[in-house]
Amino acid sequence: MKNSGTAAKSKAANLLDCLISNDSGSQSLSHDELIATLVSLKLEGRDPKRGKVIFNKESLELLLGYGVPPNPLDIRLEALRIIANALLLSPDLRKQFSALQILVRKYKGASTDEEFVVSRIMFLLTIEPEIYKSDILHELHEYIFLYLVRRAEGDLSDYALSALTETCKLLFNVLCKYSNVSPSYDDVIAPLLSTINRLPRIINSVSCSIISCLLRLPCNADIYFRDEAPIEIPEIFFELLSKAVQPQEVDTPGLDDTIAPLLVLLSKIFTAAHHEEVREYFKAKIFPSEDERSRPLGQSSSLASHLLQIVSNPTFMKSREIIYQIMWDGSDHDVSKFIYHIGYGYAVGYIVSHDIPVPEGVLGKNVANFPDKINPVTGELLEKEPNFQSLADMSDEEKEREAERLFVLFERVRENGIINVENPVRTAVESGRFQELPD
Repeated sequence: MKNSGTAAKSKAANLLDCLISNDSGSQSLSHDELIATLVSLKLEGRDPKRGKVIFNKESLELLLGYGVPPNPLDIRLEALRIIANALLLSPDLRKQFSALQILVRKYKGASTDEEFVVSRIMFLLTIEPEIYKSDILHELHEYIFLYLVRRAEGDLSDYALSALTETCKLLFNVLCKYSNVSPSYDDVIAPLLSTINRLPRIINSVSCSIISCLLRLPCNADIYFRDEAPIEIPEIFFELLSKAVQPQEVDTPGLDDTIAPLLVLLSKIFTAAHHEEVREYFKAKIFPSEDERSRPLGQSSSLASHLLQIVSNPTFMKSREIIYQIMWDGSDHDVSKFIYHIGYGYAVGYIVSHDIPVPEGVLGKNVANFPDKINPVTGELLEKEPNFQSLADMSDEEKEREAERLFVLFERVRENGIINVENPVRTAVESGRFQELPD
């Protein structure tokens, strides 16, 4: 495959000719010269205009010959990097270059350097689904499984984690596009969970890649909720979430997109959890504790308060809906429990947007699960409110003013269509339990 030209060939064309000549059997290049040629060609290939001759099927097939054993490791890596870059810059080339079978057979259990670049190439080749034979898909499964197990048990250096990220991206593509024809990938759940358990509790590219893969896999009860440690796995993801939603992190650009998959995974885990200890652990995490009712809910430093702050933050359009859904599920889809757990002030957004009927009297003192000592709107203990006065401490004039204030408040809420309940002050007057004071 000679590159023809009239005036002067490009530098990339000349470098490619050197590789063609060397590959044809002349072996004219020494090891160092071959490395230098590949490095120079890699630099030229970063610009599609300068390295135009690289961006075709024939050139990549030539480079693939240098990119597999028995060539030395450094030569293989340089050739593979050129291929990866070409496939990244030329989406059309991915449909022409069929290298998946060769790569999965040559690179099972190879070095971390090779995992990084080979997994990236295969990720790019699986962006657009092709029809692969079952034997190739089984070998691809074996390739992915071997690397995930190795990472779960071994090196977690920065470069090893970068390689793991590429393998997880490949796994995600396969799970999205080949799940109907691939072998089951349930066996990768355990190494993924083992790896994320060994990582620092921060959301980064590695943890996000693992979470994305877990979202495409079933919540296997035997793995997620082991009898000897049922909350160990959920605890990992709550620690990640707690770190991500700290007040100082809320203004981080793109945080909504970052935490949404983690929240979906937590919702998925809660739905799959039939272990009572796990469900109670979830509720303790997502709902404010009784100790937090010394002031309006959402003002403490707990994870539950930070989640309430997010649902009231208009910039978190994705996350707020998922948080609401977890809290609704944790309330057993009972509107009384839902309002009790987070207060009507926070709950009303979800209730109205989902057209959930609020039973009459749900904000009153006689409703089960809602003690009359708690402000149903803010969730705060009435006795802790700054201007709280018990009826016993009020004069008749103060009682009348408070009744008027509540009457106006309820009428406004009814007129706005937020709730459809009888005004308790009107009811009191009509039943004779409330009388106007004489002038």
